[in-house]
Amino acid sequence: MSRRGRLIGASVGGLWLLLSGVAWSAPAVDLHALNWYVHVDLINAGVGEDLAYWQTVIDAAVENANQLLEGGQGPFDQPCCTRLGSTVSVTTFGTPADGLDVIDSSGDLTTIANTGGAGSNAFLVDSITYCNGPAASAIGCALRPDCDGDGSDDPNLWMLVTVESFDAETLAAVVGHERGHNTCLTHVTAAECQLMQGTVLTPGLGGCMTASECSDYRAGRTTTSSGLVCGCHGDGGGFLADATVCTEVEDGLCSGGLCGPFAGDAGVSLIVAAAPGTALGGPPDDALRISALAGEWTTLGQFSIAADDVRGLAYALDSKTLFGVVPTVFDDSIVTIDPVSGAILSTVGTIANGAAEIVSMAYDPGATNSPTDDRLLVIEAVGSTGEVRWIDPAAPSATTLLGTIIWQPVSAFTGLAYDSLHDKLFAATAFFPDGLYEIDLSSCPPSPCVSNQVLGVGLIRYDASLSFSPVSGMLYLVGTVDFGIGFGQRTFYDVIDPTTGMSAETLSLDVFTPAGLAAVPEPGIGVGVAVGVIGLFLSRRRRSRE
Repeated sequence: MSRRGRLIGASVGGLWLLLSGVAWSAPAVDLHALNWYVHVDLINAGVGEDLAYWQTVIDAAVENANQLLEGGQGPFDQPCCTRLGSTVSVTTFGTPADGLDVIDSSGDLTTIANTGGAGSNAFLVDSITYCNGPAASAIGCALRPDCDGDGSDDPNLWMLVTVESFDAETLAAVVGHERGHNTCLTHVTAAECQLMQGTVLTPGLGGCMTASECSDYRAGRTTTSSGLVCGCHGDGGGFLADATVCTEVEDGLCSGGLCGPFAGDAGVSLIVAAAPGTALGGPPDDALRISALAGEWTTLGQFSIAADDVRGLAYALDSKTLFGVVPTVFDDSIVTIDPVSGAILSTVGTIANGAAEIVSMAYDPGATNSPTDDRLLVIEAVGSTGEVRWIDPAAPSATTLLGTIIWQPVSAFTGLAYDSLHDKLFAATAFFPDGLYEIDLSSCPPSPCVSNQVLGVGLIRYDASLSFSPVSGMLYLVGTVDFGIGFGQRTFYDVIDPTTGMSAETLSLDVFTPAGLAAVPEPGIGVGVAVGVIGLFLSRRRRSRE
C-alpha cells in the first residue's frame, strides 16, 4: 500500500490564503522508535534479497502503518497522532541455520526477548507457529505489557512480523497491530476496519482505533519529544478540513488527516451513493463523502426528503455538475446533486426504458473543455443482458445505443468509469476471477462491444462502484466482500492504476454499502487551480468519436 502523488508543475499559489488569520498549532507526534532486525537466513543476495532490500521493505511497511494510524477510515476511527520510527539502520540477527527464522517454541521467544539492546526491538522472520502457545497461522507476535501510561519505562519490548505477511500484502497492518500490543492493546472484534482485530483479512488494511485505544497507543511511545507534528490534525482533536494547505509535502493539501500533493489523491473528493453503517446491503438513499488519500468518509445526508435511492453517480467536469440515476419501475430519472450537501437539486430528464434499468454511469468529457461534447456513458440492463449507451447531459431524456455486452449478468456491472486521459472505459463487478473489465468503445457499434477482463487485479467487489479522476489519473473503487461466518461482510476501498490495472492500495473501511461513485476535484483548491490542472491533460483527450 503506497501513497501516490504526481507533481505536474502547477502551483497552489493563493491557497495559502486558506490559513490566513487562523490561530492553530499542529499536535506533536508521539513517536515509537523501533530497532529493526532481520534474521540472517532471510538474506539471499543472489535473488536480490540483501539487507538493503529488506530495509526498503520494512521502511515501506512502517510508512504505510503510520498512514493507517494517522489517517481516518470512517466514522468509527479516532484520529491518532502517533507514528513509528527508527533510530538505526536495519541489522541482522541470529546465525545461519539456527532455526530462529521460524519461531516455533517458547524457547525461541525467550531467545528473541534476550536479543538486541535496550529499547523496543522488532524482528522480521520467515514464519511463526508459536506465540504464547501453538499458533499455526500466526503472522505476528508481540510482548504485551500492562497499561501504565508510560511507554518509555518498558526497555525490553519486542515484536515479531513475518515474510508471510509481506507476501500477503498485510505487513503494514501487522506492524501497526503488533506495536499496538506493545502499547498494551488487546484483540477486538467490534468493528470491521479495526487495527487490533485478531485476524487480518486480505486484501484490505484496516487502521481504525477507538479513542481509548489511541490514547494507550500514544502513551506507549518511546520518544517523548519527537519534534514532529501531525499537520492535518486539529489541536483539539479531529482532522483539519480536506483541501486545507499542509506543508509536509510540496504543494500539499490535507485529505482525511494526511498530507498529500494536490495533484494526487489529496486533490480528489469522492461522492458515494450508499447505505452507511452496513455492508449487508440497504437502500442507497444517503450521500457520503470520501477523502481519496486516506479513505476517511462522512455522511453528507439523505438525497431527498423522500429518501430516493440513487445509483450510478458521475461528475461532469466541464459543466461542474454531479449527475445521478433514480431508478423506478417504468423509467429512470436523471437528477443533479449538490456535491457539498448531497441533496438532489432537480430532475433534469426521464428515460422511459420500461423493464430496463441503468445500473452504472460514467462521464466522458469529449475532445474539448466545453460541455457541448460531453457524454454520460451508461450500462443499461434487462434481466441478464444489457447494453452500453450514452446520454446527452444537456437533454438527458433519451439514450443512444453504442453496443451490447457479452458478459452476463449485465446487471452485475454496477461500476463504470471513463479514463479520459487514455480513452478507456472500465467496468467493475463481482465476477470471478477478476472483477475489473475494459470495454473497447471503438468496437461498438457494431455490436457487441469488445470487452476483456483486466487480469491480475483480482478485485472481487460486490456492490462495486467505480470512478476516475483526471486530477490524480487514478481509478477509485468501493465495494463489499463477504468473508463468511465469523468474519462477515466488509467494505473495501481501492485505488487502481488504469495503465496497469493493478491496485495501488486497498483499505478496509468503516462499513457502508455503495451504489455509485463520482470523483470531484476538491472544492478547496479553487476553480482556477482545478481547471489549470485538468487543462494540462486536454491534449491527451481523444479527438473524434468512434
